Amino acid sequence: MAPKEKNPHLTRIGIFYDGNYFWHVSTFYYQFHERKSRLSVGGLHRFLKYQIAQLEGTSPELCKIVDAHYFRGRLSAAEAAKASGDVLFYERLFDDVLNSEGVMMHHLPLSRTGKGNKKKEKGVDVLFALEAYERALQNQFDVVVLIAADGDYIPLVRKLHALGTRVMVLGWDLEHEGDGRRDNTTTYTSYELLEEATYPVMMNELIDSRAFRSDPIVNGLFVNKGQSEERNREVKGRPYQAPQARTRPIDPATVKSAEEPTALVKAETDAPATTTETVQLATGPEPEITLSVHDSLETPEVKVIGHIDLPEHKPALVLGEELHDGLVRGQINALKAGFGFIDVGVKENAFFHYKSLNGINFNDLLVGDIVEARLGRSEKDQLVASDVALIEE
Repeated sequence: MAPKEKNPHLTRIGIFYDGNYFWHVSTFYYQFHERKSRLSVGGLHRFLKYQIAQLEGTSPELCKIVDAHYFRGRLSAAEAAKASGDVLFYERLFDDVLNSEGVMMHHLPLSRTGKGNKKKEKGVDVLFALEAYERALQNQFDVVVLIAADGDYIPLVRKLHALGTRVMVLGWDLEHEGDGRRDNTTTYTSYELLEEATYPVMMNELIDSRAFRSDPIVNGLFVNKGQSEERNREVKGRPYQAPQARTRPIDPATVKSAEEPTALVKAETDAPATTTETVQLATGPEPEITLSVHDSLETPEVKVIGHIDLPEHKPALVLGEELHDGLVRGQINALKAGFGFIDVGVKENAFFHYKSLNGINFNDLLVGDIVEARLGRSEKDQLVASDVALIEE
């Protein structure tokens, strides 16, 4: 798929949080993940600007979050004060974080349902959907971001698409062991909801991917220990490249010499190059000796005894070559958050989703990998790949 042309206009973004879902995900990273840190609201907003800029063909400076809303059921102040721990304190502390990031809060009282005294959310998902649709009508968002997992939001996504608004869904598939009294706990995002979205982003795969492990914007998704969210701001003036998957090392034998070295080569060879290197050896009172590498070292005579089998010459890689069972050969040329593109030897790259893989993990893929895939067309006539598997070269 050809990249979009540069868009000089503002991209207006609206963000809508399913608060209970977001809280569970943040708690998972704080208690069970190796990062041992909660999600940063400010860091998440920065990530969204860069991610949307990349997908929309614009710059992060032109992506503006003009509206953000957080929905969750909550205990009353009197009930929270009686609850174990400092429930009221930590709820208000998180309110301060949301306020500092310009997020409007929508709280409904928890309702008693069924037997027992356990309280549950009721009506939050309905309020979420109605508010998101109404705000999209009023503010004419270009992109709506749903931080939600429930397949019940599929009608909302379809309604937003009818308005001409693109929809990004941030999803997490998480699992951790129980504490002995409970079974394993899982948090997952509806596959149907992701399929319906314009831009589905599987956040757990991106966060755990080795390709993005040192990326500053991805690492900024978490609150730095000992640093408040107010101070966890992007340093202005520093150029940043949107998250890109790292590529395989290039074999020098396959690279043609160029007149000008690349920036990387220049950085590694600060000393000026010379035709003939000289090595000066000073040993006490003896006179200084200058040896020319090219003049003093003679090429030794090599005698070949017997027969030598030279390595077999491999034919050039043919992208788009038909293999077996209707599969074709391709090469991954781009990896994004949960999806990527494959060069299959035609002008149009084939799109593939992490759900389209056959026997491999998306996190293990690298740009440059040779794969086999089955090609087809989507309802929008986009070239798509399925049954994607690695080819051992």
